[in-house]
Amino acid sequence: MGSIVARKNAKGETRYRAQVRVTREGKQIRAESKTFSKRQLAKEWIRLREAELEQGGDAGLASGADISLREGIVLYLEAVGDNFGRSKNAALRALADMPIAEKRVVDLVPRDFIEHVHWRRSQPATPSHPRGVGPSTLNNDLIFLRLVIRYLQHARGLPVGPSIVSDAVDALRAGRVISKSSQRERRPTADELRRLDAYLFERWRSGRMTVPMWHLMWLAIYSGRRQEELCRLPRAGLDREHGVYVIENGIKNPAGRTSRDVEAVLPAAGWLVVDRVLADFPGDDGLLLDFNPKSAGTRWNQACKMLGIVDLRFHDLRHEALSRLGEDGLTVPQIQQVSLHQSWDSLRRYVNMPARRGERVEWGDGMCDT
Repeated sequence: MGSIVARKNAKGETRYRAQVRVTREGKQIRAESKTFSKRQLAKEWIRLREAELEQGGDAGLASGADISLREGIVLYLEAVGDNFGRSKNAALRALADMPIAEKRVVDLVPRDFIEHVHWRRSQPATPSHPRGVGPSTLNNDLIFLRLVIRYLQHARGLPVGPSIVSDAVDALRAGRVISKSSQRERRPTADELRRLDAYLFERWRSGRMTVPMWHLMWLAIYSGRRQEELCRLPRAGLDREHGVYVIENGIKNPAGRTSRDVEAVLPAAGWLVVDRVLADFPGDDGLLLDFNPKSAGTRWNQACKMLGIVDLRFHDLRHEALSRLGEDGLTVPQIQQVSLHQSWDSLRRYVNMPARRGERVEWGDGMCDT
């Protein structure tokens, strides 16, 4: 049975969402929807679609369209997975092993995604989610699944659309079950930086930590680079004359990571760290620092735990780096040259700084520089 819902868009214009549902033995097995500018067009689409479904049933599906959501996720990852970061791809692979992935894509309805969220919330705590799965993680689940559905609709010709996920999102957000992630504002304190500086330096100097975390910490504080990007800085790309360096194979981007090399500006203090790296790890070729980013993340967490530093992520050093530039009075375009943010809105929180900044620990303050 079809239905029409009138809604106003952001411009105040009325749009009509037509929806067709297929029920078997009292259970809804399919729901399709499409939005029109006129009610009559919506009614006509419902009439034609109901006739097609009644006559064709599953026989009306295109060849190869009878796939599970798990298979659809695999197809999506094979097609576009290289354009995105490790975390998104890992999340999608995890979703492929969850109960919702067993369903056929063409049979999915908003209720399936709502049930998926409630199933996720009912799962016991894990090391990665010690307090259970949070609203922002659940929100990301649905964002990623909506991308998969959209891809399958256009690339594979499946008779589904992202609206089946959007309807579930609307209902769950209204109930505050899911939400966007809150903007993280954590920065290391001066005392925390002093303790990390001393601890990581001593561990490196004594040979008890092979990952160069001391160098990485200070390089991140002045460059604003992510942990995974710091392992892709070629020594041949260091251009001290122009104050820039190269990041191989691009950087993380909401629109998808490109494979081309990019250049970023390194502030003057960062070149002091580079000099120390080159002195401690001599050579003209290869990477500035050769390390495994996963191992670096583990060592960072271990260091914070040993020092009793709570809730400080390595990525927070990026916030520290860009906030320092804002405190120093740099403009948005100047900070952009360092961070390589494409959107000025993303940098807004870094330039709206209080007039009085807190105590700042710099490279070389109180450390044994030997």
